[in-house]
Amino acid sequence: MEVLIMHRFLFVKPSRVLVMSGAVVALIATTLTLAGSNSALGQDAADCEVTDLGTLGSEAGSVLEAEGRWTTEDCDSRFRPGSDAHTYRFQVEEPGRIRIGLTSAVADSYLYLLAEDGSRITDNDDNGDRLDARVERDLVPGTYLVEATTVAGRARGPADFTLTVNRVEGCDFVHLGTLEPGVDLTATGTWSLETCGSRFVSRHPAHAYSFDLTEAARVRIDLESESGDPVLSLASLAGGIVAADDDSGDRRNSLIREYLPPGLYFIEATTYYARDYQPLQADFALTVRLVDELSQQQEARLKVEEVRTPSVVVAGDPFPVHYRVSNVGGGTLPDDGSHARIWLSGHAGRDLISSLTGIWDAGVAYHTGNEAASTTSITTDEITAFEATLSDHGPTWIFVGIVADDADGNELGWHGIWHNLMVLSGPAFDPVDVDVDGAVYTVSASADSDGEVTTTVRQASGLEDEIDRDARAKAVYAAAVRTQLLDGVFERPAIAELSRTAEPSAVTVPDPSSKTLLAAIGERFASADDVAGLRRALARGEAINPVTVEGSVLSMSRTALSQYASMAGSWASLLDQVGAGEPLSFDEAFAVHSQLAYAERLISPAVTAGELVAAARAADRGWDDLEVKAMMDDYASCDPRSGALRGALEAAGVADTGDLLALDAEMRVVRPIHGLAIDAALCAATETDRDNSLFLRRLSISSNLAIRRLVRPEAATAPAPETHRLRILARISDDGRIEHAVELDSGRRILPSPRFLDADAPTGTWQFSGEIRVWPHTVGKIRSRPLADGRVELGFISADGTEFTPDIAYVPAGAPTGVWFRTSEITVPTTPMMDR
Repeated sequence: MEVLIMHRFLFVKPSRVLVMSGAVVALIATTLTLAGSNSALGQDAADCEVTDLGTLGSEAGSVLEAEGRWTTEDCDSRFRPGSDAHTYRFQVEEPGRIRIGLTSAVADSYLYLLAEDGSRITDNDDNGDRLDARVERDLVPGTYLVEATTVAGRARGPADFTLTVNRVEGCDFVHLGTLEPGVDLTATGTWSLETCGSRFVSRHPAHAYSFDLTEAARVRIDLESESGDPVLSLASLAGGIVAADDDSGDRRNSLIREYLPPGLYFIEATTYYARDYQPLQADFALTVRLVDELSQQQEARLKVEEVRTPSVVVAGDPFPVHYRVSNVGGGTLPDDGSHARIWLSGHAGRDLISSLTGIWDAGVAYHTGNEAASTTSITTDEITAFEATLSDHGPTWIFVGIVADDADGNELGWHGIWHNLMVLSGPAFDPVDVDVDGAVYTVSASADSDGEVTTTVRQASGLEDEIDRDARAKAVYAAAVRTQLLDGVFERPAIAELSRTAEPSAVTVPDPSSKTLLAAIGERFASADDVAGLRRALARGEAINPVTVEGSVLSMSRTALSQYASMAGSWASLLDQVGAGEPLSFDEAFAVHSQLAYAERLISPAVTAGELVAAARAADRGWDDLEVKAMMDDYASCDPRSGALRGALEAAGVADTGDLLALDAEMRVVRPIHGLAIDAALCAATETDRDNSLFLRRLSISSNLAIRRLVRPEAATAPAPETHRLRILARISDDGRIEHAVELDSGRRILPSPRFLDADAPTGTWQFSGEIRVWPHTVGKIRSRPLADGRVELGFISADGTEFTPDIAYVPAGAPTGVWFRTSEITVPTTPMMDR
């Protein structure tokens, strides 16, 4: 699994932690009573008139009101220079929740609430309807001032306004009763523009409840809403804040589970969104119940027990994310459609394992690699490690979670673990000596606390002479080959299992470029054993002998092993050399780089193909053997671009490519292993230039022309751009916005940022998402526009500016919320990020 692109899922976002933390502080400070004032003196306004509104009545619904006009010639605002301001005074004799609103049909109003001495208590811009200002506070008896001003200043011209001060109704706690076994306490309500503000963050609409608990028990509180985004807080007079939660329930719902002592408890049911971002109204349901702990312990309970990655990774390099998951509950997750999903998210993007069912017996534990194993965990083919890539250096994190759903898709529970790691801007290594044109240099690369790697090159002799730019780049390159490629070369996954016992047969690899490797593929196919005979047989109209095709594959495999034995011998000698303290020369480093590219991309797939032929010949049912078929499925890993083999033959200077291409087509039909072997090498070779560019970029030497020309000699013709086949996805969110994504033909989904089309976006006007990136390429951007008939048209614009319109391109009018709609497939060229 590859992950390149972090988005909202089932865990609490960092920004939300701030909201809840603020709530905790506010609750402890006020103990659910009255808020004090925060002193911050404004500008002197002694010469401006203060209009007295009188005393606000003590009964619910009491209101004071004033109308006025900003003329552009009024007093200056204490706090907003260049803006008109009117100041009002009112008195409060009974404590309570007071709402102050400042509305204007023309101006963008701004409101300041002040103490009698002019010190600022709070202020607000858009907490009311549209651009109207609103402040809502619990006020103690006393005299207060209100400054009514504007955001944009006098330049917008005169405007009328209305100021209201009223005592808010329905803000008291509603008592739900006493919580007892088997009897749930419930409440329903609606969040709207007129709902009381939260006691914690008054810009958020909220409802308040209380309940009694007569005996200590574990209590579960659910706050659910179809269109809102619930946030739940629990407090007591004795202990202050007890718990707060945003998204622990199903989807965006909130859930608190706590063991509580007897006492009186208070609940606030609010939303993540402030009033001006909240839907016009959102219904919710609150449920409070006792938990039968013994019964709960006999249910399935899935958890992530361990997450393991390298502690340090390099930006742009893929790395494995291993983990261990288990069912720690006393019951089995039933095989009735109930299932679990495991996902990876964080700064690495997001990836999701498909629904897993039928494997969750009580007590079972699965690990994806030995790094995450316990003494009792086992492996299963259904659970695999993630592969992640992080693009920005510095301290960061990823998150692995598991969620269990019943057969109807209702969430049964979820759990996850945050995992911290460090991302470096490039590889770091201890000092090593290298030789460039006879001069020896000592090269080291060290990282600071932010992951920024600094590479140092100095003369091994200790001289402080200035080092030539090209010499420095070659020294860094040679040191990187030594530390990143040669050290541990025989443990590299693509070649670790290859035998080194064959009779060595030297092969010359002039450079590690795609052009060179593709030419080698063309030459290898054209000159392979039995190919000449097969061409003659085909010319005579004779059917291809499958055994002969198998023999050709085996011959290529044997030749590849002989070439590998030669390369491995030279690498072993170099390892002995540097192990004895001798420097690695630039020419030796370049040879290692070139040979390793050949070994991993041409030798390895050829050897694997030979092993498959041997396995099929050894199996009783030959190619129909189930294990052989599974091996073939694993081997079928790519689909090279059209004309790739023709290009390889032409790069090798082979004449009569048409005959060879016709033979290749017949050999693929007779024995598919031939085609898979050719395709695996073509795909791997095509990617070489990209990987080489990334290698140089990681070392910060990609701009050095001398190195670039060696690693990638200029091709006679520009290669065709890499393409991606994809579909555009769109779905209607609960708040009316339209979320967009891209789904590659591999099934991987990419969510750009930004990716939402506002519900009130102008009709007929194209809006664009953030960039779609598949490392190391930029693919382009989604474009979307609402139409007058209620449909939404989808399209794509590639990184080079080409516009794509799918054959199926419209989200229907009245589409249901939460359902992904897909366009037909389009093929889009890519642009390397480093070339942009």
